[in-house]
Amino acid sequence: MSPLNTKFMENLTIVILCAGEGKRAKGIADDIPKPLIKVESLKNQSILTILISHLYRFGIKPIVIVTGYLGKQIEKNIISSQAKNTSKSETIIIINAGNRYKLGPLHSFLSITGNKQVFKTNELFLVIPGDTIFDYKLMEEILNLLKENYDEANQNSIIFYRRTTKIALNKETEKYKLMSNRMVSCVRTKEKGSKQYVKEIYNRNMNASSDDEEFNQIIPAFIITYDYVKNFEDIASKIKLNKIVDAINLSIKNDMEFSACRVKSDHNFYDIDTVLDLTFLNRHYKKSGQ
Repeated sequence: MSPLNTKFMENLTIVILCAGEGKRAKGIADDIPKPLIKVESLKNQSILTILISHLYRFGIKPIVIVTGYLGKQIEKNIISSQAKNTSKSETIIIINAGNRYKLGPLHSFLSITGNKQVFKTNELFLVIPGDTIFDYKLMEEILNLLKENYDEANQNSIIFYRRTTKIALNKETEKYKLMSNRMVSCVRTKEKGSKQYVKEIYNRNMNASSDDEEFNQIIPAFIITYDYVKNFEDIASKIKLNKIVDAINLSIKNDMEFSACRVKSDHNFYDIDTVLDLTFLNRHYKKSGQ
C-alpha cells in the first residue's frame, strides 16, 4: 500500500511504549526487552522492527519510542537500524522514561510531555505497545478509521474495538489453550445520537464466558489528544494509577468522552508474553505464508 498522504497525518505522532520489564516473558526475554524478541516466521525480525516497518509503509512520522527497562539495548538497536538507512534517521525519536517506567505504562507514556519536540498543541497521539504484533491489514484499517473520524478524534480521543466471541478467539487448538485462562480487555459502549462512546473499559475472564457470547475486545491502539494527555497528567499527579485504561476510566467518570470506533476487520494482533504466545505466532504466520 502507498503512504497515506492525507492532511490528518500532519498532526499524528505514533508513540510505541517499550519501557516495561516484561516479567511474564521468561524464556524468551530474560536478558532483552520484550520489543526486541525476534519472530522466526517473520524473517527473524524483532517485534519492534516489524512495528516500525509497518508504520514506515504508511508514511507515518515521527515515530516516538519510549524506553525504560534495558532501554540502552533498544536505543542501540534503533541507531544500528538508522545507520543502515540514513533517509529515515530523523523519523524516530527516543524518549527515556527513566525510573517512571516502574510506576506503570501510564507514567511511561506521560514522559512524552517533557519533550517539546513531541508534545505539541493540536497533536494526536496513536499509542501502541511495543510487545504486540499487528497484522498489517488491521493497522491499515485503524488508520483509515482515524481518517474517517478525524474531526471527532480532535474533540474526543478514540478507543478501537472489535466484536468477537470466545470461540472466534479460539479457532485453533493452540490458541484455545492460550486464551482459556486469560483476561481480555473489553469495552462497554453507549450511544449518543449516531455516535458511540466508551462507557467503561473492563477485563473479561475467558473462563466465565460462553463460547458464542459476543463482547467488544479492545484493540491496543489508542488515539489520545493533547488535551486528554494533559488531563491524564493531572489525574496521575493526584491519584496513584499505573495503566492508561485506568486513566481513561477515571476521565470518563469525570465526564470526559471517548469515542468508540468499531474495527470490522478479521485480522488480528498478538501480544507476546510467553513462549506459547511466540510459538503460536510463528505457527500462524508460517501457515498463512505472510
